[in-house]
Amino acid sequence: MFYNAIKYLYYRIYDWNLRAWGESDLPQYNAIIGISFLIYLNIVSIFIAIETLTGKQYLLFAPNTDYYIAATFLILLVFNYFLLVRNRKYLKIAEEFKGENSIQKRKGLFFIWLYVIGSFAMLILLVWVTY
Repeated sequence: MFYNAIKYLYYRIYDWNLRAWGESDLPQYNAIIGISFLIYLNIVSIFIAIETLTGKQYLLFAPNTDYYIAATFLILLVFNYFLLVRNRKYLKIAEEFKGENSIQKRKGLFFIWLYVIGSFAMLILLVWVTY
């Protein structure tokens, strides 16, 4: 189920980018950057929540935090590349969701916007409460 949600989110970002700027903008890679960023926001939110609940600092203020941030994002990018793009998987994903009807599309877009706004809102709320 989680994989299907990731695939659908990927498809929506990929499809939007493809329609807006075409193949020359490499929408398959822009979509993995977008997904990786959203997942990264969720990971940071989890760490802030853990730090808030335990009162201990694990990652956000640890020495060499910049390296952890870069490494985590790079790992997400590579993982998402193998999961969604490599061997032209993005074309199969696009074909899988291409035939959705307007009700399915509306429902899917609602949940995507809920996830995107929820990810940002949760991070902002946790930072506001914690710091």
